[in-house]
Parts: sequence; C-alpha cells; structure tokens
Amino acid sequence: MTVLKEYETDLTHNSGGAQRVLIVDDENGVRDLWARWLQADGYSVATAANAEEALGRLEAAPPAVALCDIRMPGHDGLWLAERIRQRYPETAVIMATGVQEAGPAVHTLRQGVIDYLTKPFGRARLEEAVTRGLEWHRSAWDARRWRESLEQEMGIRRSRLNDAVTALYVDNDDALDAMLAMLTLTDREAYAHAYRVAALSVSVARTLGVPDEELGRIERGALLHDVGKLAVPEAILRKPAPLTMEEQLLVRRHPSLGSELLAQVPYLSSAVTIVRDAHERMDGLGFPRGVHAAEVSIGARIVSVADAYDTMTRPRVFRDAIGPLDAMLELERCSGSQFDPAVVEAFRRVIAAL
Repeated sequence: MTVLKEYETDLTHNSGGAQRVLIVDDENGVRDLWARWLQADGYSVATAANAEEALGRLEAAPPAVALCDIRMPGHDGLWLAERIRQRYPETAVIMATGVQEAGPAVHTLRQGVIDYLTKPFGRARLEEAVTRGLEWHRSAWDARRWRESLEQEMGIRRSRLNDAVTALYVDNDDALDAMLAMLTLTDREAYAHAYRVAALSVSVARTLGVPDEELGRIERGALLHDVGKLAVPEAILRKPAPLTMEEQLLVRRHPSLGSELLAQVPYLSSAVTIVRDAHERMDGLGFPRGVHAAEVSIGARIVSVADAYDTMTRPRVFRDAIGPLDAMLELERCSGSQFDPAVVEAFRRVIAAL
C-alpha cells in the first residue's frame, strides 16, 4: 500500500470516530484502566506489556498515539520512544511515569515527545493528552503528504528539465542564451536575474585580477547558477511565507540538480563547479556539500556575493526589496562567515563605480 493510500485509509478510519491508540505499561491494572477510559470515548486501543511487544504492535498497525510508561523491565520507555520517532514519525508519543521528577519530563519532551503524564492522573488528563496527540498526528500526516507531493512534482520537473537541456545542442554562448531564454520562458525575471548576476560577477572577477581565460567560465557559471531551481515546485518558490524545514531541504538540492544537469553538456561542463558551489559559505555552513572556502573556487565565491546582492535588492513574493546601501552593509556584515572578505571588498568597489 502506498503512503498516500495509507493516509487516505487512516482518514477514513478516523472519520468513523475511532482512532488507534497504543498503551504500553508493565502493570496490567493500569493498562486495562486506561484502555477502558479511551475505548469508552470511541478510540481503538491496543496494549503491550513491554517495549518489545509494543514494537510488534507498531509494525502490525502504527497507531495515531502511543502512550508509554518510562519505567518498564528490559528496554524502558525512553528507548521505545526513540525507536518510535525513528521508525514511525507520524505516531505521537506520550510518556507516563510514577517518578516525581522534572528531569525525565524535560528529557523526553526534548526527544520529540509531545506530552508527559505523572501517575496517578485522571481520565480528563488522559483525554486531554490523547486529544493533543491526535492533533499532532493529523498535522504530521498532512506534512508528510505535502512533502511527498512536492517530491513527486520535483521529480517530474527535473525529468522535463533534463529532457529539455539534452535535446538542445549548446556549443557557444549564443546557443547558451537561447537555452536560458527557453528554460525561463515563463519567468522572465529569472532570465534578467541571471544576466545581472553574470555582469556583476565578471566585473568583480576583473577587479580581483582573475585571468581573462577564466572570465568566460565565471560568466557561464553565473548565468546558470539557478538552473536547478527550475526543478523546484512553484509552490515553494512562490510561497508568501517562510519555508518549512522540509521545504528548505528541497530548495537546497537545486545546486546539485543544476550541476548534474550541466555536466551532460560538454560546452557547459567548466561551469559545473560554480553552479554546484555558489551557495557554499566561508564557515562551511552552506549547501549542498557544506565545505569551507578553501574547497570552493574563486568563481563560486564571486557568484555567491553577486547573487546575494541582486536577490536582496529585488522584491520577492515574501518580502520587499532593500536598497543598495543596506544590501552592501549586509554583505559586509556577513563577510568572513558567509562571504569571502576579498570578494566583498572588490564587490564594494564595483558597486561604488556604477
């Protein structure tokens, strides 16, 4: 069964008023009491006496919520909670214990556990925790379905982009321009952005004394630095709000996608490393490889600064543009951590001369 089908089945099951809850506790009386309370509220309840039995129940039918005692013989509830988070990330985990300590509660909540119950607790408190768990479970499933739909769309767009590029014969700069114009036919701002970044990059390279024979490679890398973004779903690129972590991870794949695509075109192969590394940082916290400046070409470091400046000074769907002075101040603020200080200084001189 596909994940989407499982999701639809889960929703159908939920609409009938029953939600799956797994209770894990080594005390028979406690398990039975909690189970009766939840079954009376319309929940479908399974029980387990230890962590190993619980994992078997989870494998057979992952529940919406797992209520786990911390203190159990053998593997304890913390061990079980960690494995649930790894293997069944859409299952909400609630911990319960008779130990009157704040430490375990803080620890488990940091491990992604959504609630912590201290025994003895009443029926109302249990219902409150399980209701919260169900809400978290639904949200997790929605996020998973959204993520998988984005992944599917990205795969389709990547395949179409690959077909478009490999169908063209690019052996000179005029053919490169024709290819870029065709790929950005529905996004003329992307075409204009590419040429602005290329012009700035070449000017900075000249200011830094980069040999003339390298200028063509830097210009082509700058023109194509965002080609991988054409595989990213529009719902992400045009989202009028901050991206989620999952959405950011998809966007961060675009330099790898672009460099892999261009590696198939001999005339553009010299620009591959610039396209791949234009989002790396001096401190090694960039993407996609997370390498330090010593492993990044001067061309990629130049394109990184030019791209950031042009992006800041143009409006985006989620923010307004900032002025050239403020953009320059931001580049200088990030000099040494995100950007190469020598490149930022050369860029400042280029902008001042415009």
